[in-house]
Amino acid sequence: MLAQKKEEVQQSLDRAQWFQVVVPGDVKPWQTDVEKKIEEVQKFLEQDVNANGMCLNGWCLDVKLRYSLGKKAQKNTQAVDDLLEKGKDYARVCTDKTPLEVRLSSTDEQFKDFESRKSMIGDVLESLQDENIDMIALYGMGGIGKTKMAKEIERRVKSDNLFHKVATAVVSQSPSLETIQCELAEMLGCSLNSTTSRGRAQELYSRLTENKNVLVILDDVWEPLDFEAIGVYHAVQEKSCKILLTSRNEETCNVMRIQKIFQVGLLSEEEAWNLFIKMTGDCTNTSNLISIAEQVVKECGRLPLAIVIVGSLLSNKSDKNEWKAALQQLKRSRPLDINGQHSKVYSSIELSYNYIKSDDAKSCFLLCCLYPEDHDIPIEHLVRYGVAKRFFEGLDTVEETRLQVHKIVEDLRRSNLLLNSHKDGCVKMHDVVRDLAISIASKEENGFMVKLDKGLKDWPPTDRSYDSYTAISLLLEEMKGHPTELKCPKLQLLRLSCLNHSKTFPGNFFNGMKELEMLSMQKGCFSSTSLPLSIQILKNLRMLNLQSCRLGDVSAIGTLGNLEILGFPNSEIEELPLEIGNLSRLKLLDMKGCDYLNRIAAGVLSGLSQLEELYVGEFTNWGCTTKMEGNGEVTNNNASLAELIHYSSQLVVLEISVPSILCLPKNLHFSNSDFRFDIEIGDIEIIGDIEIIGDIYNRRNGRYLFENTLILEIEDASDLEEHQTIRSLLKKAVVLELTIAKNSKHIWFEKEHKGILPCSLKDLKISRCEDLEYLLEATSDSSPPNTFHLLESLSLCTLPRFTGICNSTDSVEITLTKQDQKQNVSEAENQTKMLSLIPHNLIGSLENLQELFACQCDLLEVIFELEGLNAEESNIFNNLTKLCLSSLPKLLHIWKKGPREIKGFNYLRCLEVYECHSLKCLFTPSIAKLLVKLERIAVCHCNEMEEILAKEPGDEENRDVIAFPLVESIQLRNLPKLECFYNEDNHAFEWPSLNTITITGCPKLKMFVSTSTKTPKLKRVFMGDRGYQPMIEGDLNAIIQHISKEKVCYNL
Repeated sequence: MLAQKKEEVQQSLDRAQWFQVVVPGDVKPWQTDVEKKIEEVQKFLEQDVNANGMCLNGWCLDVKLRYSLGKKAQKNTQAVDDLLEKGKDYARVCTDKTPLEVRLSSTDEQFKDFESRKSMIGDVLESLQDENIDMIALYGMGGIGKTKMAKEIERRVKSDNLFHKVATAVVSQSPSLETIQCELAEMLGCSLNSTTSRGRAQELYSRLTENKNVLVILDDVWEPLDFEAIGVYHAVQEKSCKILLTSRNEETCNVMRIQKIFQVGLLSEEEAWNLFIKMTGDCTNTSNLISIAEQVVKECGRLPLAIVIVGSLLSNKSDKNEWKAALQQLKRSRPLDINGQHSKVYSSIELSYNYIKSDDAKSCFLLCCLYPEDHDIPIEHLVRYGVAKRFFEGLDTVEETRLQVHKIVEDLRRSNLLLNSHKDGCVKMHDVVRDLAISIASKEENGFMVKLDKGLKDWPPTDRSYDSYTAISLLLEEMKGHPTELKCPKLQLLRLSCLNHSKTFPGNFFNGMKELEMLSMQKGCFSSTSLPLSIQILKNLRMLNLQSCRLGDVSAIGTLGNLEILGFPNSEIEELPLEIGNLSRLKLLDMKGCDYLNRIAAGVLSGLSQLEELYVGEFTNWGCTTKMEGNGEVTNNNASLAELIHYSSQLVVLEISVPSILCLPKNLHFSNSDFRFDIEIGDIEIIGDIEIIGDIYNRRNGRYLFENTLILEIEDASDLEEHQTIRSLLKKAVVLELTIAKNSKHIWFEKEHKGILPCSLKDLKISRCEDLEYLLEATSDSSPPNTFHLLESLSLCTLPRFTGICNSTDSVEITLTKQDQKQNVSEAENQTKMLSLIPHNLIGSLENLQELFACQCDLLEVIFELEGLNAEESNIFNNLTKLCLSSLPKLLHIWKKGPREIKGFNYLRCLEVYECHSLKCLFTPSIAKLLVKLERIAVCHCNEMEEILAKEPGDEENRDVIAFPLVESIQLRNLPKLECFYNEDNHAFEWPSLNTITITGCPKLKMFVSTSTKTPKLKRVFMGDRGYQPMIEGDLNAIIQHISKEKVCYNL
């Protein structure tokens, strides 16, 4: 029973790994306890119970011994019962889904010409491996390249497996303890539940000590940090983690008692020149520009940031006069002293700013300084400011403005005035660039006030009258201490954030801001039942953003007749009142993340006659009719989507969730050529072990440039036949998720009706369609339509009758009996043709496929049918990077037949196979030789798997070496018939990158291969929870044979 429960939990863990989800931290200790207890019981049975329990030379029973054995047995039984009881909680261990780790691109190119940096990185890596050094710092002036070096060190640490985990956080000039803690926790794959900083520190400490070998990187540290308050101090003391930080100030490092401090200095003249050449391109090779280029580099002061910005500005420009003008401006630039920064940096940034061609682009750049240091700046915010500020004359829609703003942002990124962000839809601004942007924006002619360094207790004093300000951005502790008669007659933009929820908000606050056009208030600004009455004075307001606020009655907003953009993202708001329907000029309504919204008053949407974009993805309480025909009674007094009918042709963006197909009118005509949508129809339920609602939230949160997405979950496919709205959405879908319970034999290209042919699909997920047999029906010439030529991701799950993507004209009719449904063993001989997911004549139309997932498709026997391909013309699936197969009981071949000289699959990185109980091998030598980019192999719970690599006809005389150059990890788990990786002796193997291999539950495995195998980086072989180091470096066979001789069995 205990061994069975152990196996059950392990299978659940494997599924968790399959779906990339976190498991509770106490599962591992439970597994360890189970392993020990099984060993104890086995030893008890073998050595104690089976021992000769007799005395007097065997003539009588040893009563004392038998009594002792009875007590031991009773104790073991109780322990087993306790473990079984605990194990009940772990049979389904999947919890929150975590994102895949971002693969860091190599920055070697940025450091290859910097000997000073390369040698310092080497010294840092050496210090990190020194047992006596726990804290290391890189310090130097802003723009010197500390963050770039820290990222390169992070990449090298991960590449060389120096630490179990790496967690990074940006500290900045105004650090937030909670933000630092949460960023570190997220990198460790967990979330912090405590509401207090001390509680979060304890949780973080526990996570760090659990991982035991963690590198914590803290970037941009200005003032000494309290490591204990963060939660890392005791973990450092206990040798569970080390700290690497970057700072501008050496004294800050000394105060924190950093053991090893490295100063990042200026580039050498040669390094500066090489970097500049790299940024500007070949144009500097011309004789008439070299002299000027050398002077420009000198003006940049050997500072990487300055060189990169100026180099980007002059990239591939061959006009000598343009170079001269840039050099003159650099020389004439007035030295600025901002935060003690090198003046050369600011002169280079100012030069690049002055070269921005359009005023709209300059304005967009300056708007970015309204956000805190190191902040992820949502591009969508810049879009909405652009609409309100009337960027780009002649543009009619918000979408047109959005596209132009994204183009501007991309240009600013290319010039290195803005930086990429890891957060989707955002950019960042280097703190040095931001300092200069604030300096420019604060000049009298621009009139910006930016006070975001720390939460202000009072409204900030100013050395000039508030009359001159056009834009104000403040971070307050809470809304109090403001001037009672605040006069800002020129103020056009006000952005306020509060650290704490404000209990009061002055009723007359907006009286002196009658010209205000853009208002953004975030977090704690509102915690009251109604908005201040003075908001009704803002008759010129075009954009209102109330983000993450606690809101009550918002009916006063209905008086703001010029409002074009209205947003309540992530706010606690329960009702959108009827008065909002008075906003006849409103173009965009954003209610993303409004989880508390339970009512949109009937008539609100019909009043928004100019609406172009609607985001209400979390709201599902729509008024619905009780009959499919649409003439039944309305189920509640909420707004109905039928209110959109009269202007559906002008809608450009629609994001909604509809609980039933009955709530979606059949006659919505989304005829706008730019129309985009993200629509869910049906209840959100659990697929497999994962609740997909978290995925949907992450997918939607903060994303506005999404591709057409349709998630459709209905009971009966016949409901789609006359529903023109859904059929039109299906044709335009780029991301499509389908769950159709019945009557869905096939979905597209019906001979009689020409079906529904989506032509732009990139991501297709189909699950729980019990009747589905195939997706496409072949035409009379057996040539399937080219429907999937853009498809990048395909996921098929829980399709018990599914026989393949496309049927063929000679396929047999499948009749599934109850007995067949229970059968787990393939009977391929009873079929006229094997059931292949991808037949050879469909391969050409899947050339862009990157990820393929198949799970619980009970009839599939083959994944890739290669027979019939022309070897000379085949170069297939070279975009496929991930292949995951699970619970395919009749699967016999992943790759079936095909010419041995086939080409393709060259970019497959991950191959995972779980619970495919008819599969006897993974691949053949001809396929193995193609997988040159493979990084991970996982094969688990495949009862018939005998070897991973199987011989193929005609390969006997082949003696070449099979290399897996990039494979880093192999997992072989619960394969009861596995005897080896490869049994023949005609191939040697090379694994230059392999560092870990896990083997458990493989009792017949006595060797890896029968020939030589090179594994120079192999550090450990894991058997269960035990790790073994190779006795002979890189000799995998030797260690497996050694373990086998010890008769260590993990498949109890």
